[in-house]
Amino acid sequence: MPEPSPLRRSRSLRLTARGWATLVAGAGCFMAAYPLGRAELLVVGAFALLLSLGGLLVGRLRRPKLDVIRMFSPPVVSAGAIAHATLRVRNTGSATTPALLWNDAIPWREEQDAQLLAPIRIGSVEKRTATIGYEVHPPRRGLFPIGPLVVEYADPFGMVRALTAIGGVDRLTVVPAVVDLPDGGPVLIDGDGTAQLVQRRAVGNDDDLSTREYRFGDALRRVHWRASARHGELMVRQEEHRSHPDARIVIDTRLSGYPDAEPDLIGWPPSPLSESFEWAVRMLASLAVHLDEAGFRVEVRESAAQQIEPIGERWEGGQRIESFLTSLAALRLLDRTGEGMPPAASADAAGPTFAVLGDASEEVVDWVLRQRRPGQAGTAFLLGMRSSSRERLVDAGWMCIDVTSRDDLADAWRSSATEAGFIRGAH
Repeated sequence: MPEPSPLRRSRSLRLTARGWATLVAGAGCFMAAYPLGRAELLVVGAFALLLSLGGLLVGRLRRPKLDVIRMFSPPVVSAGAIAHATLRVRNTGSATTPALLWNDAIPWREEQDAQLLAPIRIGSVEKRTATIGYEVHPPRRGLFPIGPLVVEYADPFGMVRALTAIGGVDRLTVVPAVVDLPDGGPVLIDGDGTAQLVQRRAVGNDDDLSTREYRFGDALRRVHWRASARHGELMVRQEEHRSHPDARIVIDTRLSGYPDAEPDLIGWPPSPLSESFEWAVRMLASLAVHLDEAGFRVEVRESAAQQIEPIGERWEGGQRIESFLTSLAALRLLDRTGEGMPPAASADAAGPTFAVLGDASEEVVDWVLRQRRPGQAGTAFLLGMRSSSRERLVDAGWMCIDVTSRDDLADAWRSSATEAGFIRGAH
C-alpha cells in the first residue's frame, strides 16, 4: 500500500494582489468607457485585462516539469537528532524553468522558510540538474512520509502565483534515542550469569573460576563440594555459557495496556500514540544495547504479535543492533485481545529478566510471570500499573520500579540497582 501524500496533487493557481488590482482596474475602465465616451479607456481596460488574464494562462503554461530524487543522511536517524535531506531536481521539460520558491512537505510542525531555486536550464544532464538540501528534526521515533516537493512560481509581470507539488513521497526512518545507562544497575548484583562477575574472578584455581556463592533457589545438583570445603560455604557451579549469559526483556505491546493512547496524526501507518509506550520503547532500546555491550545474549519478547527483529549473533557485527533498532521505529500498539498469549520462557532459560509494562491486563501479568525462572533476578519498570497487578509481581519476587513517561531513563535504571531504590535528585 503506497504511503499517502501530505498534500493533494492539485495545482493552485491564483491572482496576486497586483493581479486583482489590475483586473478590477481593467473592468472599471471598460464600464466607464461607454458612459464617458472615452475610447482610450477601452484601450487601457483591454490592456489591464490582458495582463491579468494572460498571467493566468502563462502561469498554467509555465508549470515546471521536474523529477525529484530525495536522499537522507543518515538514512536512519535517532529521535531528536538531525537528518540532512538532499534533493536532486532534474528539469525534464523543453524550456528553462522559472525561478522557484520551494519547501519540502514534512508531517510534523517545524518552521521552514521558503528557499529560492534558481532557473534550471536545458541541455546536458549536468545543466538540467540542481541539488538542494535542508535539515529535518524528527521529534520522535516512527516512520514518516517526507515530500512531495512544493514549489511556487510567478508569471513575468507578477500577476499570478502558482503552487504545485512535484515528485513523490519518501520514508524517513526514525529510531528511538538510545540512552547510555550508568553502571550499577541490576546486572551487577545478579549472580547467575553476568559477564562482569565472571571477568572479576581473576585469581584462584580452576574451581574458583567456575564457581560462585550459593544463592536461594540454586539446585543442589550444582553444588561444588570441593570448592565449598575450601571456602567454608556452599559454592555452586557457574553456567556453562557464562561467557555469553542470557537476559530477557519483555514488553507489553497491547493497546489495552496504555490508557493514554490517542490517534497519531503524523506517523505511517496510522496507529495509536501513547507517551507511556514511547517511554517503554526508549527503555527497551537503551536496556537492550546496555545488556548487549555488557556481554549478554539478549532476547526480547512481546505480549502481542512479534514486530521486533531479534538481536543477531556477535559475528554479524554492528548490523545486528541496527536491525533491532530499525524495527523499533515501526513498533506500534496492537489490539490482540482475541488471540492467545505468546509462549512462556523455555525451561532452561537463565539469567535476569526485565519487564517494561503499562497498565497490563491480568492475562499479560500471568504471561510476564512465566518469563522468569525461580531464583533468577526479575526487574519490572511500571508505567501506571494498577496496585493489584503490581502486588502480584512483588509477591512473585520481582523488583518493581514505578516510573512515568517524564522520568529520565538513567534515573529509572539507578532506581533498580537495589530493592531500596534510588531517590531521584539525591545525587
